[in-house]
Amino acid sequence: MSDDAATLASPGGIEPGLQADQRLVDRAWLRIGIGLAVTGQAMVFSLGVNITAAEGAGYWVVHGGLMASALLVLVFLGGDLAGSAWAAIRERRVSVDLLFLVTLLGALGGSLVSTLTRTGPVYYEVVAILVVVHTTGKMLGARSRVAALAGVEAMRRRYDRCRVLGGDGTVRDIAVRDVTAEDRVVVEPGDEICVDGEILVGCGYVEETALTGEWRPVSRGPGERVMAGTRSVDGRLVIRPGGEGDGREGEGESGGGGNRGVGRRKIDAIFDAVAQARLAPSRWQRQADRLMAWFLPLVVSVSLGTFVVWWWILEAGWDRALFNAMAVLLVACPCAMGLATPVAVWGGLARLASFGVVARSGDFLDALARVDTVCFDKTGTLSESRVSVLEWRFADAWSEEERRAWLRAAVAAAERRVEHPVARALAEAGGAPTGGVRVSRVTPVPGRGLVAEVVSADGAGARTRELRIGERSLGGADASADDDGSDPAGKRIHVFVDGLHAACVTLGETWREGLTATLAALREAGVIVEVLTGDPHPPPDLQAAGVTVRGGLSPEEKVARVQALRAEGRTVLFAGDGVNDAAAMSAAQASIAMGGGSELARVSAMAVFAGDELRWLPDAMRMARAVAGGVRGNLLFAASYNIIGMALAAGGVLHPVVAALLMVVSSVWVSGRALRSSRSRERSSGAEGQKSKTAVDPDSQGL
Repeated sequence: MSDDAATLASPGGIEPGLQADQRLVDRAWLRIGIGLAVTGQAMVFSLGVNITAAEGAGYWVVHGGLMASALLVLVFLGGDLAGSAWAAIRERRVSVDLLFLVTLLGALGGSLVSTLTRTGPVYYEVVAILVVVHTTGKMLGARSRVAALAGVEAMRRRYDRCRVLGGDGTVRDIAVRDVTAEDRVVVEPGDEICVDGEILVGCGYVEETALTGEWRPVSRGPGERVMAGTRSVDGRLVIRPGGEGDGREGEGESGGGGNRGVGRRKIDAIFDAVAQARLAPSRWQRQADRLMAWFLPLVVSVSLGTFVVWWWILEAGWDRALFNAMAVLLVACPCAMGLATPVAVWGGLARLASFGVVARSGDFLDALARVDTVCFDKTGTLSESRVSVLEWRFADAWSEEERRAWLRAAVAAAERRVEHPVARALAEAGGAPTGGVRVSRVTPVPGRGLVAEVVSADGAGARTRELRIGERSLGGADASADDDGSDPAGKRIHVFVDGLHAACVTLGETWREGLTATLAALREAGVIVEVLTGDPHPPPDLQAAGVTVRGGLSPEEKVARVQALRAEGRTVLFAGDGVNDAAAMSAAQASIAMGGGSELARVSAMAVFAGDELRWLPDAMRMARAVAGGVRGNLLFAASYNIIGMALAAGGVLHPVVAALLMVVSSVWVSGRALRSSRSRERSSGAEGQKSKTAVDPDSQGL
């Protein structure tokens, strides 16, 4: 068992119900493989027995072997079916598990009667087939849940330890759950913050993008609050921990994510929302259970009615009545209906992967086909994760191009000495390093910028000059030289040379390639598009593109907006990349994360853009709708087959052996039909994809 899986199986895991999932997943393929091998042998021998009856001792050997093969598969794989069916009976609900169980018991009971009376055919192999099909489907669902929740637990552990300052000045590493309100948590530059709390000592930039969606690093200092899930960029912080509430109630109930003495962290609520969403049944599962609510009673009633009519009214004998009743159960076997959906979905998932969309399960394909509203996060989803320079504005004294080139090179040289997202953008904008500029000293000023000494050998004269790069307040006497520092287009960085204002640099986000065409294609398809962002100052060009933008939203407000859309009857797809998007993803019917996004976002989402290529989303939605149409066609075929077959079996037209063979043939037919339609859709989608690629890949980037 993997470490992640072990965590889930432990008493402190997310949900005790996952222990059953983990038991099902453990060695599942080995058990299913053994079951398939035994089932294959049983099918061969059963066909031979039903064609040519054995005599003497050989009769009991062959029949005993067939019975043993069915019981062996039941022992290996039948535990989950029995448990699920018993749970449905206790809860007084009808489920697909009960239909499997009824058909299985009918096949086993009828075979035992045939063996003991030496009258009629046997179909022990049907018992094995039913158990293998049921277990395979259950195992795939359990595997998906375990993998997703293991990812959530891995993220919890990432924020489960912190460093606490002792009374003697030493720093020790402890679990977050052991932190009390009296402790003082120390966060070094570059470290992640693992508690919610108030800064007591220190200041610096804090990167809150993953939690709030604000792409700009935010300056935080004493008296201001910080949250777990964010990162200190350049400052050493001493934090007094304290989450929402006083933490005295519900200690440790979050599966290891809460704190005993300082209340729940905001990120714990996000973790819990993701975990609970992963445990919810899929739409297809709910639809199947609703179908079974009337189909199972119908099957049982028709089977019992067939027995009564043939035995009592037609007086055909109990054996004929029993065989016809068993034929009804065999024809009603859910194998064909169970295979109609997964085979088509597997083909659809493969096609999605060709678009760079990796889905966790067929539930995403089903939900994507019904989507009529798409909610995007902004930072890291519609835009690139990196910050870029949008504009340089120079003071009048720096009007000469040679002096401007020197200043850009000097700023880039100084920023290359610092690890900071803003520093990386300024360094890249300055071009390749030049020998004409040499940085002799760099002093970071946490939360404000940096001070550097630059030695120039050309252009500006061979002398040492002081550069101050950062917030406007860093400029000293000339701090008020430029403007009020606000800019709807992005963040402004000020450059001072020897105490005088030299330039203002506007930083902003870079829109993903082809974004304009992607948004236009969605709108042309009748899809409502909204942008839900934590950025309180979203750029105006998004609204200019005809998109509804809601800025300054907390994770809870994003969830509320998604729930409001669902309450209006909308089917919502949420696309995001940050920790703050995870809860909204779990609240939406469909969700997709950027491949370069946070781990929690990728775990929470039903699918991931492997290459961060948003431009394929309209094509993926069209393909999903085509697959959904194919699934409906397969289900209609399977349902029609079952109803017609039951009528023929009840009328005595179908012999039980023929019914068993039809069960296998119908399953193969449905699988082949799904594969053929999937290949047909793939060829069609491939042609559309080539057209779409041209349409959504313009020469210009972004908006």
